[in-house]
Amino acid sequence: FRLRHMFEPTHTAFDVESVAAVSTRIRSTILDIDSKHDEGGNHIVLTSHADVLQITQVYASGLDNVGKFSQYRFGNGEVRKMGRTVDTLPAPVPLQPPERGM
Repeated sequence: FRLRHMFEPTHTAFDVESVAAVSTRIRSTILDIDSKHDEGGNHIVLTSHADVLQITQVYASGLDNVGKFSQYRFGNGEVRKMGRTVDTLPAPVPLQPPERGM
């Protein structure tokens, strides 16, 4: 299922919001935050579900395929600085298929 995001970021199978739609919402939010705060000196904390935060970080960094968001997973309760360049992302960890019998 998650691999589908990488190849089809507009899919809404299983009645989910598409990665593209989340990216559009995130873009609007980031532009709104930027318009209300001068550059430098401000610390803004974004909280959400992991998928939305993962999509936010890859979108903001300019990653070429936002559908790869699941390779940049957050740990429970993890706090991470959001950068605006791809080199600020952690190393990707591709999802592995589950082992049989698990």
